[in-house]
Amino acid sequence: MNGARQSDPSMLERIDLALASRLVRAIGEPEPLTTAQEVLDGMRAASPADAAFLASLLRLRGFVLADEDALAVLRGEDGRLSAVSQEYRMLRGLERGLVAIRERAREGSPPDGWFLLELFRSMTQELPRFRNNELRRGPPWDAVLYTNYPSPDQLHYLLDTFDVAHHYRDHPMLFGGLHPIRQGFRILWRFARIAPFPDFNAVMAWLAMNAWLQCKGYPLLPAEPLDQAFVAKLIGGPPPSRIVQFEARLLVAVERAAA
Repeated sequence: MNGARQSDPSMLERIDLALASRLVRAIGEPEPLTTAQEVLDGMRAASPADAAFLASLLRLRGFVLADEDALAVLRGEDGRLSAVSQEYRMLRGLERGLVAIRERAREGSPPDGWFLLELFRSMTQELPRFRNNELRRGPPWDAVLYTNYPSPDQLHYLLDTFDVAHHYRDHPMLFGGLHPIRQGFRILWRFARIAPFPDFNAVMAWLAMNAWLQCKGYPLLPAEPLDQAFVAKLIGGPPPSRIVQFEARLLVAVERAAA
């Protein structure tokens, strides 16, 4: 019979086993708890792959941007992007946001609505059209067709209650029973459906998912070329319980880090 046997570990189990294999190596160390924490911190450490991750976020909104362009910006080198270009300024802002995500993850603090607002401010800090224009006053500019969004007068309350205590505005028993990775998928969907910002809501929802994954000890999950259309379709549908292609991608990232 083709396919995985029923006794084979699931994708999520394989991810956790790969992560656990790194932690098990700490047992023989003189300070196993310290070493295990260092392993987790390694998942949250800056790396050369950060440029590709940040570039993937902007491609998620339709920007044509190569990983090499982002790498030149992060290194402060001369490259294709001018320092006054929108892409350059947003990459710098996203870089600051990624530092904040990692610092919060190391503290064990999961993301919440107001932290995500701070990430949006960081990303758009040097874009004049977003000054004094952080929370939308009408429909989002990046709205998905045929999708209903909360009215602007609800946004403060929704951000107030977008946190662990309120299960990210999800059904408590359903959210609580999910694997942390799948909880991250629900966080992406829930935040994208609030769409609190004038633009870049899918980008911020993707960051919300990654902030959650980092807090739980998992590596960053970059977007891929087909994700722009996939995420739009995802947002327009019901909340996901699983996203197989994202789980497979995360497994590759964890196995690579564990090698």
